[in-house]
Amino acid sequence: MEKDDATFMRLAIEWSRRGLESGNGPVGAVIVRNGLILGEGHNRTSADLDVTAHGEMVAIRNGVRKSGRLDGLAGATIYTNCQPCPMCYSACRWAGITRIVYALSIEDTYALGKERGFLDVEHFADLSRPQRDLPQVQILRAEAIPVLEEFILKSSPVPGEFPAG
Repeated sequence: MEKDDATFMRLAIEWSRRGLESGNGPVGAVIVRNGLILGEGHNRTSADLDVTAHGEMVAIRNGVRKSGRLDGLAGATIYTNCQPCPMCYSACRWAGITRIVYALSIEDTYALGKERGFLDVEHFADLSRPQRDLPQVQILRAEAIPVLEEFILKSSPVPGEFPAG
């Protein structure tokens, strides 16, 4: 455990309590780099009617907007009271976050709350199977390629901008 891990985890837990008290889910997150808080927030799925508004996603959105750069969270650590689901884990990767610190594992949340939708264990298992529960069908590839090729040709890598995603 790094020096300030417990301090920042306690802030994430406090954000989770705010989420619970506001009628949203009990997940909070704080993003930190070099001891500075870059983003923070709690689950807002109910308030925003947005299935993607998990605590980690809210903190990532806030941090990126605050920095004014898509790569504004590069090298940061995210503290969250619950281990990130597959969506939030992927968002951490896209945001350049290099370390995840959590209090409750996906097994903990599944055991305590699977009836309330904490199904991360099942979602991670689905991602590891070649034939997933949610079918994926590829069509019209040849028609889609020119659009991506045009984007690649027109865009040059600019610091602070990710060309895809």
